[in-house]
Amino acid sequence: MDRQANYLYYLAMAKQAGVANTKGYGWTWLTAPAEAPVLVNATRAVWATPHASRGTRHSNPYWVLDYSLSDLGLFKVGRRTAPWLRHPAGEALLYPPHTPYWEDMRAVKPPIRNVWLMFRGGSGAGLDTLVRRAAGYARFVDPEGRLGRLIEKAAEVGQREEDDGFWKAMELLCEALDLLRHSVLIEVDTYRIPAAFSPETPTLATAVTAFLRERMAQRLSLAAIAEHLHVSVSTLSHRYRAETGEAPIATLIRLRIQQARNLMMKGQRLKTIAAALGFSDVYHLSKMFKRVEGNSPRQFVKALNAPAVRKRKR
Repeated sequence: MDRQANYLYYLAMAKQAGVANTKGYGWTWLTAPAEAPVLVNATRAVWATPHASRGTRHSNPYWVLDYSLSDLGLFKVGRRTAPWLRHPAGEALLYPPHTPYWEDMRAVKPPIRNVWLMFRGGSGAGLDTLVRRAAGYARFVDPEGRLGRLIEKAAEVGQREEDDGFWKAMELLCEALDLLRHSVLIEVDTYRIPAAFSPETPTLATAVTAFLRERMAQRLSLAAIAEHLHVSVSTLSHRYRAETGEAPIATLIRLRIQQARNLMMKGQRLKTIAAALGFSDVYHLSKMFKRVEGNSPRQFVKALNAPAVRKRKR
């Protein structure tokens, strides 16, 4: 395989990272929220005529993600004297629990199409960091309709499978919350839902990361990585840092430490882990682990076992 073909091979491999069984990586979740999100309601509604009254007031005990499939007219949040704002098609409004808000659809031409989710545990998903207390809501612009399709699918699952469809709908809620968490702030209180990943245009960073994952246990140099990807060492260093904010070797160390955490979770000995992940010895592993994690492998394992020890003492 020549150099150009070799580079294209790793680009193709990076495209398939979502489905390929790439060996030797994973993650250990140590900061799971105490209250995880739970879906309560998913609804799709179509009104043939708009609401007759001006300013229908709403307030719910749950988080509300209200999405406009068509123009929903006006809304205001927090108090009756708040200014009216537009809620055009293709945008979602996120309201924390017990937030009072008003809607006025009288000037909207029917049919009016709307979908929404109601759920508990939004703070556990970090949504409270997206909503300014002074505003009482957050707006999400969805140019590709990604968020809207997820909410519609959740409503369809509920209609079709009722209680039996809960976990399928929960999966869709989690996807929707992931989109919110990865949205980009474009102006005060307004975010843009990210565009779908395009596998046709992989970046150098995705190719490098796929290469590092496949050869995590090998001792790699910048020159070796650059040679396999058919780029110069200078190009590799500058482009990769520009795309990721770190050096390729720093990524390699981080990937190794992530995998070391996973193997420690399974009770593997440090000597075995060091050999499996390309560290020269246990001391080298411990030094890199502390540099990345801020504590030693033994401290990491002790922290993992601490809850179980306290439980036994009780």
